[in-house]
Amino acid sequence: MEHFQEWLSSKVQISKFPTVDEIQAGKFDACKYRVNVSDIYRPEIDLMFNKMGTVNFWFPQGEAFGIALESLYGALRIMWEAENQDQSLLLHCHAGNNRSVLVADSYYFLRTQKQRQQDQPRLTYAKNNPNRLLLNIDDGQLPGIFKMEEFLQGCCESFDSSFPEGDRPLDWIKHQMHMTGSGFLI
Repeated sequence: MEHFQEWLSSKVQISKFPTVDEIQAGKFDACKYRVNVSDIYRPEIDLMFNKMGTVNFWFPQGEAFGIALESLYGALRIMWEAENQDQSLLLHCHAGNNRSVLVADSYYFLRTQKQRQQDQPRLTYAKNNPNRLLLNIDDGQLPGIFKMEEFLQGCCESFDSSFPEGDRPLDWIKHQMHMTGSGFLI
């Protein structure tokens, strides 16, 4: 667990959508992986990161009509791989204060089985930033707290090959949530 918190605080950079000037200035040179969770795709930005040797992923998420669990699952899986490889990761959305923080807060729960508290020591992204997982649940953008925690636990089991039922697809996780919970179909 100590390695996870060190990795999250030192190797995960949460940002707004990168600009050409920021990339050219070297602001993101250390990032091995880039996860874009905004609903904007700019191929010229991907090309710039590709030239730097950064691996790009785009898991689009909206903010107004529900956040897709499929996109969240994909972003969490890349974070899992980056952590296991001890690689740096740029996680961004459009403004850098809701969707990207939501993914980081979801990953925090996935790894600790606890909700992140505001101003948690050592987590720079948490400074003055409320838990976006909880806020998006309260706003109706995600399933309820029990379903989301069950979903994130299922993701952890799927990603971790040491679990007896590891490496399960997303549909299996969603099916398990439907079968074992209150009947909320995602």
